[in-house]
Amino acid sequence: MCERAGGVQSQQPARHLEAGLPDEVVALPEGSWGDGGGHRVWLNPETRWTWEPVHAAEARFESLARTAAFRPTDPLLDRLLTQAGREMLLLESSDWQFLITTFAARDYASLRVSEHAEAFERLAALAERRLVGGALGETDEHFLSACERRDDLFPDFAWRFYAGAATDPVALAG
Repeated sequence: MCERAGGVQSQQPARHLEAGLPDEVVALPEGSWGDGGGHRVWLNPETRWTWEPVHAAEARFESLARTAAFRPTDPLLDRLLTQAGREMLLLESSDWQFLITTFAARDYASLRVSEHAEAFERLAALAERRLVGGALGETDEHFLSACERRDDLFPDFAWRFYAGAATDPVALAG
């Protein structure tokens, strides 16, 4: 909107830096809307356990995406990776740590972290099996379909963006 009005022009950060370094640099202090302006709400002894599955899922998903990105189109693998990505995004929600720390819904949040971590792990394992030419059994197909029905948000989730290796969005679009 601002660009159309002529007041602001959009530009990629790399291109901006190529034009020359800024004359002035402003240091922005770290901050948060959390209790006391810090991160204690999200990272503390009660929530530390929630970050291990988050970090493991992120690393595993990026690896899966890089492996799958340039393979021939496989609708089943696409479904598996799309749903695994959705589970990862749900696992990453900062709501869980907030609810655990504030005791607002500690048991519920802990359960959701565990459920999304387990669903992600199973979907990732199925995707890994599919990547080496393996088939899914009936139980696996039912599990995938149940996850898709239960956690069907982010309809435009594009797992290929996690591949990182390609810079051509047309190539990543499949």
